[in-house]
Amino acid sequence: MHISLDSALGRQRRLNSVGESVLQIAPNAAAAYSLRSLTGGDPKVVRVRRGSNNVESDFTASGVSSGALLDFVTTPQIGWNLQPTFSNDSGTGSVTSQSSTATTATVSFTGDATLLRESSKPNHVLGSSGDQVIFNISVSGLDSAMTFRLRTASSNTTVASQSVSNGDNQDITLNLTGSAGYLAITAVASSGGTITFNSIKVLPKSGFVETWYDQSGNNRPLIQTTASEQPLIVEAGTFLNGVKSNQATSNDTMQNLQVSTDGTNANFGTDDWASGASLKLGAVYVGTVPTDSVATSDQNSIIWGGGRGVGSFQFGGLSLAVVKGGNDNWRLRNERQGLSPANMDCRLSLNTDADVVLYGTTNNRESTINVNGSGNTETESADLDVREGQALSLFGAYDGAGGFRYDRSAGGVCKECYLYAGDPVANIPALATSINSHYSIY
Repeated sequence: MHISLDSALGRQRRLNSVGESVLQIAPNAAAAYSLRSLTGGDPKVVRVRRGSNNVESDFTASGVSSGALLDFVTTPQIGWNLQPTFSNDSGTGSVTSQSSTATTATVSFTGDATLLRESSKPNHVLGSSGDQVIFNISVSGLDSAMTFRLRTASSNTTVASQSVSNGDNQDITLNLTGSAGYLAITAVASSGGTITFNSIKVLPKSGFVETWYDQSGNNRPLIQTTASEQPLIVEAGTFLNGVKSNQATSNDTMQNLQVSTDGTNANFGTDDWASGASLKLGAVYVGTVPTDSVATSDQNSIIWGGGRGVGSFQFGGLSLAVVKGGNDNWRLRNERQGLSPANMDCRLSLNTDADVVLYGTTNNRESTINVNGSGNTETESADLDVREGQALSLFGAYDGAGGFRYDRSAGGVCKECYLYAGDPVANIPALATSINSHYSIY
């Protein structure tokens, strides 16, 4: 049963007490993303990649709440990805016989097998960091305990290892710290030894978001085609009730999604968002942004929108951002490269690592920031700048040339996010009230 998932998502309540869906309460969104239905139907909401073997699948809102998504990610995988063929790449020992099936294998050897492995280093086992691999093996004839390793394919990087002695039907559980992988074994059997793999089972623990579908009807999905940059939706075998980006420690570890108009290319920038909108723009973020999820706690970290979070860099990016050092300072930030002032911020302080309903709106020089029902409105000294073409991003900071800025990226768990443009921006306060009614955040 998956009662906890249904409860977490509000048992897929699609309508309010008077029969209105979220996007009827706050219609005409430019883009709208959630794992629940915002339309009153059962739309396709997310495309998920299973970390263990990179298989992808789409899920509707009911598929998320029913537990089908979690089942897809965590269903055990039985047997080899590729049947192993062993040779001794180092030492004086040699392989005397071997055989394998789709789910078993046996290798016999004699002497000092310093490195018993397949020289091409293929993917005998598919698994990603955080997954578990359980071998049931029988071992005989060893002079002493062997070192049993899984390494990342095409590399010498060990992602799990264990010392194994002689014995029948031993369950060897390996917790992966990276992608598996091929077997690399060090063993000595002066009079001949045999290793029999009775079974192999991979317990997947991680699921990643490749596409978060747009429910507004405008076909502007959030996408990430690079696997290493995809945020999580299942972590350590647990459904996260949102899309999670961990703290980035380098440009290579910046997890984020970007807005697309074709599902393939990240190509919807602030300039597109503002087209025909009379400089009336609004962005909404629902979820957490904990201090330990931002790369630099005393600098602007981009949550949702366009911009790097550093003045005099992007040409007219507009984004929701936060500074988590000391007093949490939530911001609606406009980058203005080459103009004066170089940037404009509308700010509000609220210290919390818990869920927030955060939104920012503009009406040219009038800017508003609101966090959990508390707001601040300011009249800026210059017109809103919306020249930036770099794609809007959830949890990712990019410069005007498309380069990564991990040190200005935020992380957290996003339950929902929205874009509005033009007169429909006026619907955002009602949207925030509806969202809070659903999640009881403040």
